[in-house]
Amino acid sequence: MLEGMLLLLLALGGGKPGSPSASVASAATAEPVAGVWRGTWETPGADKPVPVEAIVSAPSKEGRLLAVFATGTGRAKRATRVTGHLEPDGARFALPGGGTLRLAAASASRLIGVVRGVGTQSPTPGDGTLELARVRR
Repeated sequence: MLEGMLLLLLALGGGKPGSPSASVASAATAEPVAGVWRGTWETPGADKPVPVEAIVSAPSKEGRLLAVFATGTGRAKRATRVTGHLEPDGARFALPGGGTLRLAAASASRLIGVVRGVGTQSPTPGDGTLELARVRR
C-alpha cells in the first residue's frame, strides 16, 4: 500500500523536471529525508504512541517536498498530504489545521520529528515527537 501511495504522490507532484545538474544537487541534499518511513508519533499525555507511516518525495529543484503521513491503525487510520521545503539539516512541513512538522536525520536510517502548534481541528495526533525508521529509499 505504501508503494502505491508513493507512486500517487509522485504523480501528483507534476511539473517539469530540472536540468540534470539541478536534480543531482537536489537529490543529494534530500537524501536524509526522502523515502518511505515507519515509526511512532508521541504526544504528551497520551497513553501510548500512535503508529505512523510516511512517504517523502524527492524535492523539486526549488527544494519543495511532498509527503503523505498515515497515522493510526485499522479504521482509525488517517492519511494526510502535506507540502514542505528542504532546510540545511532536514525538512519543514506545514500541517493542515495549523502547526509545523520539522524532520531531521538522526542517522542514514532514522528520522526524528518535532511537531508544534497543531490546532484542535487538525487530522494529525497533535504536538509531540516522531521517531521514524527507513523502510525504503
